[in-house]
Amino acid sequence: MASTQPVAVVLGAQGMLGQALAASLPAAGWTVAAAVARAECDIRDPAAVRALLDRAKPLVVFNAAAYTDVDRSETEPDVAYRANAVAPETLARAADAAGAVLVHYSTDFVYDGERERPYDEFDPPSPQGLYARSKVAGEQLAAAATRRLFTLRVGCLYGRGGRNFPSTILRRLRAGETVRADRDRLGSPTWVVEVARVSAALARTPHFGLYHCTSQGETSWAAFASFVAAELGLPASRVEPLPTSALPMKAPRPRRAILDNRMLRLRGLDGMSSWQDAARAFIKSES
Repeated sequence: MASTQPVAVVLGAQGMLGQALAASLPAAGWTVAAAVARAECDIRDPAAVRALLDRAKPLVVFNAAAYTDVDRSETEPDVAYRANAVAPETLARAADAAGAVLVHYSTDFVYDGERERPYDEFDPPSPQGLYARSKVAGEQLAAAATRRLFTLRVGCLYGRGGRNFPSTILRRLRAGETVRADRDRLGSPTWVVEVARVSAALARTPHFGLYHCTSQGETSWAAFASFVAAELGLPASRVEPLPTSALPMKAPRPRRAILDNRMLRLRGLDGMSSWQDAARAFIKSES
């Protein structure tokens, strides 16, 4: 008997979010027909994308592929725009032609972070750097290419397999290192497993549109690292808080990138934990 589970394709499957999606979707009732890395399917190539979707025949395509080097985007703007703007448009057109839904991921960096309240989905973007501008362009081009689109803005992601700063904090602390971290900028550290779980639930609905999807609450990276250290029973001296000005960053970053998951809440789908509870769950999962 043929499976009645919906079929999904995961793009960017070697990345942190892609890995979490590929691991989480089967438990949420999805059949993952293909979980591919860039080498297997370059989403900038329309023919390669069409061939993949023709083979897999998915109901939903989860696009976790992106160019995420914020600083390098400043000197490679065309590379960023091809990956983060033109490629999502290509993918959206192909998904639409195949009758598939697209779940696409954007970023909290679309805002400049100067407001003291959290940003909801009805606040207009105010990107600062080239990376942020390319992600806004991707949102717009994908939305123009298909109606069957979920765009999830995420931020401060961490998880298994991640090479970014927050994903390495736990490993570095356990290895005896001292972690130097930004004490000034605020965000909502978000475990990719929770993003994957909410994505799977949202993709089963007909409520296409733009959604914010981050953990509840806000903190600095220094405070987050101190929280992880305390959970491990390590002394506070294992974290060295630094001002943003002391860190080697070329591109502008939002001072306070806090998102309000308003639309998930209104749809009854905001299953995101507090950042503290999510961090505890991550630590437990890595024990």
